Amino acid sequence: MQIDYDILVTYGGIARKFEKGAFIFHEDAMPYYYYQILSGEIRIFSTSADGKELNQGIFKPGQSFGEPPLLLGKAYPSTAQATADSVIVKVRKEHFLDILHDYPELVNKMMYTFAERIYNKSASVQIWVQHTPEEKIFQFLKTNKQHSHNGQMELVCYTRQQIADFTGLRVETVIRTLMRMKAKGTVKIKDHKLYF
Repeated sequence: MQIDYDILVTYGGIARKFEKGAFIFHEDAMPYYYYQILSGEIRIFSTSADGKELNQGIFKPGQSFGEPPLLLGKAYPSTAQATADSVIVKVRKEHFLDILHDYPELVNKMMYTFAERIYNKSASVQIWVQHTPEEKIFQFLKTNKQHSHNGQMELVCYTRQQIADFTGLRVETVIRTLMRMKAKGTVKIKDHKLYF
């Protein structure tokens, strides 16, 4: 969801720079701010007991993240980290609630944003129930493909490492599997770029 920058600043929003690799919040921390990205990229991930990371989502400029725990007053179930130098506007919870009160059309917009995220999470679960690496990668690519009207393959905007992080596979497994998928014609790889 995107709230106009002027509204955020009017309600006390502060823009802050985060270098690549910096953490915005950690799993189990209590939320106090609404976050909206002005530039850069943020990944949300969970960590297993053995230290393995699972990406939950990647957020780009104009998008917000971390709202459900903020609204519920519950600890974050995941961690947010900048994957590129980023600028984020943060607004304290009480001011964010004032914005929603004063601009009720944003509540409707938020509802659709949450509905889309829930749908995408449900689609992502399909990745985990697949048995083979090829099935997992195919499901991930299918779930995250931009809808093409001409039916042609499109550039995949995720790196091999990101695909591994989303599917729970090792990056080496992703690379080998993509080469097998290329041989079958399921994907194309041209100049080290992946198309699906």
